[in-house]
Order: sequence, then C-alpha cells, then structure tokens
Amino acid sequence: MQSMMDKIARQALNLLDWNRRHLTLASELTEELIAQKFAPTFEVRANGRVYQANHANYKDFLDGFRRTVKSIDYKLHELIVDSESAVIAMTASIVRPDEAIEQFEAMLLLRFGHDGLVKLWHEVYVKTA
Repeated sequence: MQSMMDKIARQALNLLDWNRRHLTLASELTEELIAQKFAPTFEVRANGRVYQANHANYKDFLDGFRRTVKSIDYKLHELIVDSESAVIAMTASIVRPDEAIEQFEAMLLLRFGHDGLVKLWHEVYVKTA
C-alpha cells in the first residue's frame, strides 16, 4: 500500500511540475501534452463551478489562462495521499507579463485513474495578494 501512495504522491508533484513547464505564455501546450497527464475525459471543479473536460476543451481553457502567465510556482504546505487521490494545501504564485505577482491560497484534490491520469481536478482557492 505504501508504494501505491508513494506513486500517487509522485504523480501529484509531477503534475505541478508539468504546470510550471506548460502553463505560461511562452511555453508549448498541445492536446498531446495534456493527454500525458489527463484522462480523455475528466472533471474539473473550481471554486464551486463544475466542468466536464476533455483534451480539446481543456486546452482552450488553459490557453486563455496562460495568456497572462509569465511563470507559475507552488509552495506546498501539506500533501496527503491515499490509494488513488492526493490533497495538496499550497500557496500558488503567478507572475504576470508586467511582473505583477499574484498569490493564492489553494486546496487541490487530485484523483487519478489506474492509468495514472487525472480524472478529477478539484480546487478551492482565494487570492491573497
């Protein structure tokens, strides 16, 4: 059981690294890259909104998001895992193209399928700076 939980923890941390690499205005993002981390269909829940996502509509969403992101980083406060999920308490920092910095306190629940791909991205966040 411990090795499965270690695997889930690695998948969650790798996903945050993937975000750092691909969710900026200067980075490459394709449906193929999204397919490396996300199931063909998955659910996104963000601050009470619920979306059924696939690689195409998620790319459209992410393209809009990253248009104003020079860089994104995370300071993890806690990571809790079980056999298929990870919960991360963190501070997310976004640097905008004009060098303005925004910070968010966030709680992210990730659920992975047996294939290691995200099938649920559920986050609650509040802007703090």
